[in-house]
Amino acid sequence: MMPRGERGMIRPPGELLEFLHRYETGVQSLALGLRTVVHEELAPCHEYIFDIRSKVVLVYAATERIIADGICVIGVHARHATLMFHRGKSLDDPDGLLEGRGKAMRHLKLTRLSDLDRREIRTFLRQARKLAGIKRRRGDTAAEVVTKVKPRSAPKTLEWPRTRW
Repeated sequence: MMPRGERGMIRPPGELLEFLHRYETGVQSLALGLRTVVHEELAPCHEYIFDIRSKVVLVYAATERIIADGICVIGVHARHATLMFHRGKSLDDPDGLLEGRGKAMRHLKLTRLSDLDRREIRTFLRQARKLAGIKRRRGDTAAEVVTKVKPRSAPKTLEWPRTRW
């Protein structure tokens, strides 16, 4: 089980904080708050965190098979965060809040901390959890999230060609 910090927020691994360091404080808070909401709604689940060129990505799945059993993804961008659902097209969205025109994936764009209070976020997460087949026991408040962090790869150094002219 992940340790909890202030206000019940699930304490993030140090590597995630390091990845988020390049973002403004508001985006960092938004990403960490969204992570807490996802944990509260999806646990027990698996979380895989990694950093790519333009964003930090947190992938959630029902099992350790992140791609095959994916549920949702948090993408942290320079000015916002997105919550993407692997089977978003299958979610009940009567108000058309989910964006995207792909075959299956849909997303929500979050720009302010107050966006985390939107009821629809938890509703979509619960639907996605149900689609993934994750069952919760009644009263299970200590549900576990297994977190893995892909370390930031070392910058590639280019070598001068060794051929002689």
